[in-house]
Amino acid sequence: MRKLLSTDMDGTLVFNRTISPRDIAALRRWRRAGNLLVMNTGRSNTAIASALADLEVAYDYAVLNTGGVLTDGTGMVLRARTLPHDVVGEVLARLRQEDPITVFATTLSGDLELYDSIGSGTELLTLFSRGGVEDLAGRDVVGIPLRLGDPQTAGRIVEEVRRRWGAVLEGVRNQDFVDLIPAGASKGAGLIELVDMLTAPGGAQEGEPISIYTVGDSWNDIPMHEVADVAIAMDGSPVEVVESCTRTTTSVAELIDWALAEPSP
Repeated sequence: MRKLLSTDMDGTLVFNRTISPRDIAALRRWRRAGNLLVMNTGRSNTAIASALADLEVAYDYAVLNTGGVLTDGTGMVLRARTLPHDVVGEVLARLRQEDPITVFATTLSGDLELYDSIGSGTELLTLFSRGGVEDLAGRDVVGIPLRLGDPQTAGRIVEEVRRRWGAVLEGVRNQDFVDLIPAGASKGAGLIELVDMLTAPGGAQEGEPISIYTVGDSWNDIPMHEVADVAIAMDGSPVEVVESCTRTTTSVAELIDWALAEPSP
């Protein structure tokens, strides 16, 4: 049975815009042992490339945009869910009424910061180019990430999205963001779709069972943990995340050392 590790990035692998040498070495050991490595993140294709630039971290597949996009290890899109253009316009008009807030749009051809009443720092601008709604013309929008000046508004916004646009759109909480994504998308749904794709007739792992390990630190990781054979939360994760897992870890490297020594579940 082949092992697959599905790892969150920010707050799990990526800290202070980098990955520790110990974690990088562990990721390499994992793949050299014949196991699959999947990056499972709210980041887009553009943003994952930015995070891994110059780090020499290779992976086999990625579940991006909180389950909205699947890619291979080169960034080639295997499948993408996008939002209806008319709904995107309605949602952006509604969000403009919130204050303070920063509104972004992730697309298959780049990521934009559309509106900012918080005063976003330069770190975010390495991931998003400044633009306007008019710059979305002709682009397929995969998600609408929101940075909230008042985190207490997250629940209210998620509920309003569910009530008004729930047939096509839903909101999920991350540590610092709310991500608005296509209805039915999640880190768990994307991971299962990827595994089904790999093990289907003609797939890269046709007929070979896969044992799924997951590691993450936030609420949007819970659907990923729920479909795992072995689910691991980072130390310090919210209590709901810890409760969805079978164990905790101080680092991805510690998890990999343990998982390589364990028989497949």
